[in-house]
Amino acid sequence: MKSSAVTKNPITRAQILARARESFARQAWADTYSTLLAADGTAPLEAEDLQSLAVVAQLTGKETESGEFLARAHQGFLGKGEPLPAARCAFWLGFVAQFNGEMAQASGWLARARRLLEGQGECVELGYLLLPEAIRMVVGGEADKGHKSFVQAAKIAKSFGDRDLWTLALNGQGRALIRKGEISRGVTLLDEAMVAVMAGEVSPLVAGGIYCSVIESCRETFDFRRAQEWTAALTAWCASQPDLAPYRGACLLHRAEIMQMTGAWPDAFVEARRAHEQLLQEKPKPVIGSVSYFLAELHRLRGEFAQAEKAYRQAEQWQSMPKPGLALLRLVQGEVEGASAAIQRVMVEVQECGARARALDAYVERRSSKSSRCVCGNRSNAKRYCRGARSGR
Repeated sequence: MKSSAVTKNPITRAQILARARESFARQAWADTYSTLLAADGTAPLEAEDLQSLAVVAQLTGKETESGEFLARAHQGFLGKGEPLPAARCAFWLGFVAQFNGEMAQASGWLARARRLLEGQGECVELGYLLLPEAIRMVVGGEADKGHKSFVQAAKIAKSFGDRDLWTLALNGQGRALIRKGEISRGVTLLDEAMVAVMAGEVSPLVAGGIYCSVIESCRETFDFRRAQEWTAALTAWCASQPDLAPYRGACLLHRAEIMQMTGAWPDAFVEARRAHEQLLQEKPKPVIGSVSYFLAELHRLRGEFAQAEKAYRQAEQWQSMPKPGLALLRLVQGEVEGASAAIQRVMVEVQECGARARALDAYVERRSSKSSRCVCGNRSNAKRYCRGARSGR
């Protein structure tokens, strides 16, 4: 008798794509990415699958590749004569570029999205396009105008039943109200946005962004209890998705800030260093400036002035808004006139309430510069801070 080899039926492309979609539903991002990438290698993916590939690439820290896949999806939708999903792709390309400080690219993609929506009538994509300008207005000191745009975006989201847009708009309203000084109302809206996130009502990319935004607002309002609560939730959310990359650096930074506030300086320093290392593995973005500034502050408070200077300089490469840290360093180094001029500039330019409170602290420190003071620049608790600097706390 002749022996015959048993051959297995090859896995079809449809089965590969079905596996990728099942992995996506399980939030197995690495498996989804490798499966979709393999399918794309055999034959170009359709625009819808390219969108999914772009999302999982972003979630696994492959931001450059994510942009490339999303641009291909955009072209794919254009080729099929579908302007609305093409405009949605263009929006996300512009929105992410704005977040990363790539303003020319952001402007180009957002302009393309607007052009594609001309003559399309009412659509949810118009609501998404309100977000970048609303954020720009709030950050630029026009919180009232920004708030109105976020309210309009929320109305559009409700009309079309889009939970992602609704939650982003709700978060934006809360941040705008806080900038207007209506902190209680703003915090209530932020908590409501977080309920939607924790209930799993929004996409993973939106969820991570909302987590970080809400925790940042807690720092802005010096709401330590909420910051601690939401940071714990963000940590758990990241831990539930081992393949998740973009939010781990920000998560570590928030944890470090809470540790510093509770007096655990050595632990805060370790977490901040981990955050810095994590972010350097990703595509450079402005949050690196926040981590560098935080490290600089810790170095300054510990009396490590050379390291503080280096970290402040690194932070300046990413931060356009002046901050008082370097001026306080100059103050404890005896350069009182230069420090005074720098702090005066901060006082003039910084108007946002949380940042201004920190600036006022620096202003008081400068005014008290002739009084008894420890190396970290703190006059009122000199003994405690000096002991902390020597012991590394």
